[in-house]
Amino acid sequence: MKNLPLFDKIPKFYKSLEILNKHFFTVPFLAVFNTLTVLILGGLSIYAKLNNQGDGIERLFSDPFNVWFPYEGIFTGISEVLWCIPVAICGFTFGVLRQKERESRSAIFLFFSALLLGVFFLDDRFRMTLILSQLGISKGLIYLCYGSAVFLYGLKFWRHIKTTPYLPLLAAFLLFAISRFEDILNLPSLGAHAMLEDGTKLLALLNLAMYFWYVCHQEIGRRLPQNGEN
Repeated sequence: MKNLPLFDKIPKFYKSLEILNKHFFTVPFLAVFNTLTVLILGGLSIYAKLNNQGDGIERLFSDPFNVWFPYEGIFTGISEVLWCIPVAICGFTFGVLRQKERESRSAIFLFFSALLLGVFFLDDRFRMTLILSQLGISKGLIYLCYGSAVFLYGLKFWRHIKTTPYLPLLAAFLLFAISRFEDILNLPSLGAHAMLEDGTKLLALLNLAMYFWYVCHQEIGRRLPQNGEN
């Protein structure tokens, strides 16, 4: 009796599952994030189809662009890239250090650094402060919460921070404060407003990215085997 074509395909199916498991389930959270993203996009597509909201979906993926001023928003784009650098570096280095030393204080410092900077990045990218202020929550209260978080972060890790070249970190947080409190000044000049708010933020992010790049490089370098060692 000849094998049915369906049964012949079963070994190939299991082999495909093994390849899928090797490529998608080996990397932590990769399968979960892929599944969630597909479900979200699928749900949005169904919603747009049922309610004729295709233009709303298009807005979610549209890029601001001005053909007459191609440089429009260039510093905003650079700032967003610089935001991602310290968050990504701190998160990656945290994972490496945790594999080497389960109770590493440096790893804990980098974890909370990535967490704090990640919250600030989400606020800046998605305008969370602006949205909350439109809902009736005072900007002063929001800034107080952020300031308290930075103070507790510094209080908790000051001993560790002192062992690093910390002046760029202090300068970054000072520049962030200037950038946020610029709203209180209500300057009439648009150029001065942009420089005080976005220019100081760009400079702060540059210092922040360089500081954590150096710190993470040093932390990983200390744990790499020296030449001739196993």
